[in-house]
Amino acid sequence: MRTSLSILAPVAMLAASPAPAQDTAILALVDRFEAVRLRYDPVALAATLAPDYEEISPVGTVDPRAAVLGFYAPAARRPAPAMTVDETIVYARGDTALVTRRQSIALPGGTTRSLRVRYVARRSGGSWLLVSAQYTPIPPARAG
Repeated sequence: MRTSLSILAPVAMLAASPAPAQDTAILALVDRFEAVRLRYDPVALAATLAPDYEEISPVGTVDPRAAVLGFYAPAARRPAPAMTVDETIVYARGDTALVTRRQSIALPGGTTRSLRVRYVARRSGGSWLLVSAQYTPIPPARAG
């Protein structure tokens, strides 16, 4: 019994350990990116994006940084549906990080649609910036 406890103790400590500071910084970047998108704040949005940022939209278009910033100009603002986030996974190695999330959007009429979002971040000069995001729709479950 003593052997099994000594094996389980490190596992329990890992499960209870807080996320590494690097993961916290990366998640803060992704959260800030999503928040400023919803506010249609291109200046704050630009501060989260690397100069070579590129985004793949839910409909498959590839948008360079300038197009993304233009899309979130205050004059283009429109109401955004309520969104929830879950299933967040952070994978960071060295100066590169991947964040994968499921985002669910509440549509009028009580319908919910979900997307899988992959963010790619790069650390440069001690801070993290996004270099890419891809939004992939998750098809609704089939009835029956």
